[in-house]
Amino acid sequence: MASEETFMRAPAPTPKRTIYTEAMEIFHFAADLIGLDKRVRLELEEPDYEHIFYVTAKLKDRLVPLLPEEAKAFSDLPVTQVRNPDGLERLANGNLILNGRALLGSDVAIRHGHLRLPDGHVYQLVPGESQRFKAYRVQHNQARGPYKGGLRYHREVSLDLFKALAAEMTWKTAIAEVPFGGGKGGIQLDPREYGREELEAITLRFMYRLKSLIGPNIDIPAPDVGTNPEIMALLYRQFSDGERERHNLRGIVTGKDVRIGGSEGRGKATGQGVAFCIEDYYADRGESVKGKTFVLQGFGNVGSHAAMILGNMGARLLAVNDADGTIFNGDGIDVNALAAYVADPKNLKRSVVGFPGAQRIEKKDLWDVQADILVPAALGGEITADVAERLKVKLIAEGANGPTTPEADRVLQKRGIELIPDIIANAGGVTVSYYEWIQNKRMERWSEAEVDQRLERAMKRNYRIIRDISRNQPRKTEMHDSRPYCIGKTVDSRCAAMILALKRIEAHYLLEGFSQ
Repeated sequence: MASEETFMRAPAPTPKRTIYTEAMEIFHFAADLIGLDKRVRLELEEPDYEHIFYVTAKLKDRLVPLLPEEAKAFSDLPVTQVRNPDGLERLANGNLILNGRALLGSDVAIRHGHLRLPDGHVYQLVPGESQRFKAYRVQHNQARGPYKGGLRYHREVSLDLFKALAAEMTWKTAIAEVPFGGGKGGIQLDPREYGREELEAITLRFMYRLKSLIGPNIDIPAPDVGTNPEIMALLYRQFSDGERERHNLRGIVTGKDVRIGGSEGRGKATGQGVAFCIEDYYADRGESVKGKTFVLQGFGNVGSHAAMILGNMGARLLAVNDADGTIFNGDGIDVNALAAYVADPKNLKRSVVGFPGAQRIEKKDLWDVQADILVPAALGGEITADVAERLKVKLIAEGANGPTTPEADRVLQKRGIELIPDIIANAGGVTVSYYEWIQNKRMERWSEAEVDQRLERAMKRNYRIIRDISRNQPRKTEMHDSRPYCIGKTVDSRCAAMILALKRIEAHYLLEGFSQ
């Protein structure tokens, strides 16, 4: 029997490798190299706050299709003639949401909760019930300004993942020289399995629970995987409803539609930033993007815009992978045609699969496509050591957050494959989010050309500093000054980017001091 001394005592923590500890390996390595102040290191090793909470929402009635074998029992069931087809919302998984009075006035033939629709399929009517969703917000560090980071709606999220992503936002905002810290959060769900009105209810309840934790000068969410400008509009409305000066609160979220205070160029900003970095990489070598070939993983907001911009620069897309499959065309894929195919309302999964301008291949074969550039723009951890051994590209420009594992990094260095790390390559999104926040603060509206010009200068200036740190080449040019950041030795590009971030963050602590 446990003694009185040990009863109810928590066991000693056992160090284990997690998403967060893996993501922080480069932090510790760079911190050791620059001799980061010990107290600053402690401040940055763990988030300021980790919030886990739950939101509930009432779901709508659903029609769930039966498998062919199950449907045989209802072979004589008459067809239900639906008089309001707009009331049926088809989801990517084949289910139908019954919105409003979808079946009102219809000739309904229902047996044991089953009915047949004009499409020939038999469906089971599943009454809508209340459901609980796990939600998160991690606020990593605010030494340089309010917490800033996206909201992710995805089935595979966790506190550990959001800790890693929030820390990355701390580094990224420092590299981009915008006065923010790092945050990240979201909800554990697959948005493709819920109807539009259900996602609205979930989102509004999410902001209701989140409201006490955030604010336009405290913590500023933005879109991420599974969210978009429509979700941001709902969040803004819920946060500002009933407030006396609601228009002063537009900066509570960024990534909004331009018609309600969003910034021109924000939708494409992350992809645009990736393209600017690739352009500057080749310019530094006396080359052009024109004529280069590239492979893309992920055709969401980041991947699709990066592909279109690189295409306009003269590069040629050879292969694309998304969550549902992979396509390839050795002669080049028409990016604009692919974007139109993915955006077609009939393409419920918003997938590249089935695009007539390319052939389907296996995902494993994507890594064997020979090209100049790979742009991973999907989820984290996709480029493993095994994948890195197979790649037939010369440059990787990370459009996603943390797409390359530390083991893969070592393989890439050994093989001489160049890397533009995520904390600079995909910093375009948070940079233009800052521009949107500034416009909201000032009640201003900037043109797309002005936004693009500011973004190009910011991306290329900071990318050049990172390159100089990597090469140990301190210099001052008309655009940038890398002299305060070089450390007297050469380092890889990911370490160089982290060194830049840590030196900028450390300066705030050492110059401002610590509150008591």
